[in-house]
Amino acid sequence: MYPSYFKLGYPGLLAGAVIAVCLLSILYLAQTGRVATRGYRLQELQVENAALVRDQQQLEFRIADANRLDSIEERATRLGMRKATPDQLRYATIEMPAGPVVAQR
Repeated sequence: MYPSYFKLGYPGLLAGAVIAVCLLSILYLAQTGRVATRGYRLQELQVENAALVRDQQQLEFRIADANRLDSIEERATRLGMRKATPDQLRYATIEMPAGPVVAQR
């Protein structure tokens, strides 16, 4: 019914089963290796993300500290600036049109 090369017998079936198990084991180990590698990479990215978030918070604190009025005044004093006297102040009056204001190009 079947040609002779399909008649493997018990030793052929055993060898085929061993080869199939070996191939499945290799595929399983390869998959496990990829998952482990991606897990390590994910952990590295999480550590990097935490460091970047910490840096961002520090920079936001520095920006907030630099924008405080007393801090600005202190820096201006160190640069040799002083407060303007009333006779140094000049005011400009801007006439606004009576109608609605529309932005133009």
